Amino acid sequence: MAKRVLIALLVLAVAAGAAWWFAERSDAPVEGSSATAAPTVPPRPADAFPMTVESVHDGDTLRAHVDAPNGVVTDLASTRVRLLGVDTPEISPQLDCWGAEATARLAALAPPGSTIWVAPDVEVYDQYGRHLLYVWTADGRFVNAELVAQGDARTEVYRPNTLHEALFRSLEADARAGSAGQWGACG
Repeated sequence: MAKRVLIALLVLAVAAGAAWWFAERSDAPVEGSSATAAPTVPPRPADAFPMTVESVHDGDTLRAHVDAPNGVVTDLASTRVRLLGVDTPEISPQLDCWGAEATARLAALAPPGSTIWVAPDVEVYDQYGRHLLYVWTADGRFVNAELVAQGDARTEVYRPNTLHEALFRSLEADARAGSAGQWGACG
């Protein structure tokens, strides 16, 4: 009988040791480890300001205006807005694969007449004089991120505008892996 108890205790000790061994080596992040969680989609920032969409040019560019000038958009005139951190297939001078779909997605997220909320990063203008901005819908959806997540855009970051680079790269990797949008349609 004592022999059986001793064997049972030995089996339990081996099982506990094995459980400890494998638990310590799991892929789950451990406090103090260098593993990091995927970036989360940020809410509209407190310093974002509203603009009214006038038209959508393509999947990453639109025209909009402010009702009150501010430190970023200084007049009430129509302004070209280039979405920061993303690039979509072109629609002109020739139509690239997924160009029409990306344009339609931006038009659905930010239709003419709607209010969008925008915020800059470090540089406010690109080489073409367009305002470089992150865009949120009136209901708080982060448009730049949604375009990447749905496979309508790829990540394109120009330093020093890198605020959401990690998020966009993570979303693009997921979209590519899932063959979303252009990643499944355009080969």
